[in-house]
Amino acid sequence: MEKNRSIHMKSTHGRLIAMVSGLLLAVAAVASGGDKPEISAAYSQFVSDQAAGRASALPDYSWAGYRFGASAIPDVAGRVFKVTDYGALPDDSVEDRDAIQAAIRAAEDAGGGIVYFPPGRFLVNEQPDRRVGIVIRKPGIILRGSGAGAGGTELFMRHYLLAGNPDQKWSVPAMFTFRLSPGVKVKRLSRITADAAKGSRRIEVQDAKQIQSGDMIRLTLRNPKATPEHLDGLEPWAKWTEIIEKGVRRGELHRVASKEGNTITLGEPLHTRITAENGWALESFAAVDGWAVEDLWFRGNFQEKFVHHKDFIHDAGWTFLHLANPRDAWVRRIRLTDVNSGIHLGGGFACSVLQIRFDGNSGHFTTAATGGYGVLMGLIEDATRTGMWHGPGVSGAQAGGVIWRYQGQARSGPDFHGSGPYATLCDASSCGLVGNGGAVNLLPNHLHDLTYWNPRELGKARVNYDFWDPQPAEDKINYTGAKVVRPNLVGLHGIGSSFVRKHVGIYESSGHAVAPESLYEAQLKLRLGKPPAWVDAAKAEWTRFQTAARQ
Repeated sequence: MEKNRSIHMKSTHGRLIAMVSGLLLAVAAVASGGDKPEISAAYSQFVSDQAAGRASALPDYSWAGYRFGASAIPDVAGRVFKVTDYGALPDDSVEDRDAIQAAIRAAEDAGGGIVYFPPGRFLVNEQPDRRVGIVIRKPGIILRGSGAGAGGTELFMRHYLLAGNPDQKWSVPAMFTFRLSPGVKVKRLSRITADAAKGSRRIEVQDAKQIQSGDMIRLTLRNPKATPEHLDGLEPWAKWTEIIEKGVRRGELHRVASKEGNTITLGEPLHTRITAENGWALESFAAVDGWAVEDLWFRGNFQEKFVHHKDFIHDAGWTFLHLANPRDAWVRRIRLTDVNSGIHLGGGFACSVLQIRFDGNSGHFTTAATGGYGVLMGLIEDATRTGMWHGPGVSGAQAGGVIWRYQGQARSGPDFHGSGPYATLCDASSCGLVGNGGAVNLLPNHLHDLTYWNPRELGKARVNYDFWDPQPAEDKINYTGAKVVRPNLVGLHGIGSSFVRKHVGIYESSGHAVAPESLYEAQLKLRLGKPPAWVDAAKAEWTRFQTAARQ
């Protein structure tokens, strides 16, 4: 066992050394190429650190997406449940909601399957004053349409859904909700007994008897005494009561690769530092496999001019999709028109949201990931009239999220929504710098290791933008701008904004893009030893999808 491990480590080390040598040759070639982007010094350092087994200032953001990018999303074959076999009829005036739900129930009773929508328009909510949408309650269900363009499948939602609590604008259910039923009770498994560095995959626990290889676990922390080390010496505002009173929140998800005694080896690297004396612990986590949604055009009926937080209708009345605790799930090739809210993953692990187009009336948010690990939101376009209020975003202790090749508008920048997200990459995107939100008491918007990589900034240039400006007078509760713990800005170009440098981390190549163009793609290639074929295939497919959607 040890001999095999040694051979593997030597092989990996040799491959990384070869890649470093190749990178140095590439630097020389680029340097002589005139106007080509130069290789980023931060990326060069990352490659060197990986080869030497050292911690790097840049996290490894490649641990994101379906199966962490190691393989393409499959074209699943299996038992098919056509909604038309359960009473749904396209292109008529009769609501199809019950028939769709019946097809889903049949697939659930059969242990999973593909719920298929033939071409045409299906009516999913023709009656007002409903509080519940269509619900998927068991694993292994795929909702599949016939395409999101001409000749495909349209799901039309005429009326909005009501909020579960009228005083909570965010309590409106999605039209389609994937949620395991009955739920699984969370169990505390053990406390963590030794420190661990970011990037490590080993943790020591007091008692590993309840933990087995293959289990999903959540690493948890909530302790005000731990907050200073996660704010990097920055002082919170007095109004940020959640982090001051309860402490920084951690809930990092992992899959157990193996255990030996009380040593747990994780399948993925830590995105946070563990200081054991602060009270870190492990608890169980019930991830759900086999969920996917693909090849659909979801059409809402939101026609008013959007007003942020006007009421639950404007914020979330027409919401498409929510998935709770999905693992290795995907949402792809989806068009959304005239909606308030798009796609939300709560507790997602190794999931992909790809090839998503928003158009029609502008609304509240595009895509969001909360409290998970390694959710990839990529190849997304905001083509609404004036831009959605929030672009793709993270919140609630989401770790290792990646916003990849997003095409937004000046208003619809990436959204860092508070409650403790960290280690997020905004990669090779074109949009406003931020489309942030979050209640004041839940700030800061984002903790450590937010990296903007080659962002093309749209809108009006910002002068001395401060990611951690001084708090206002005590009688003021509003805030302007995103509050982020020293974000990295590499290759920022476009409108020429400037920043308060003491509140920025890595600051490189202002005004000019760098190579590699995409940090996610480069780090994924480095980790896997070769470029995965699915990346270029997905980008080519995305170009075709956009062309068809614009016709």
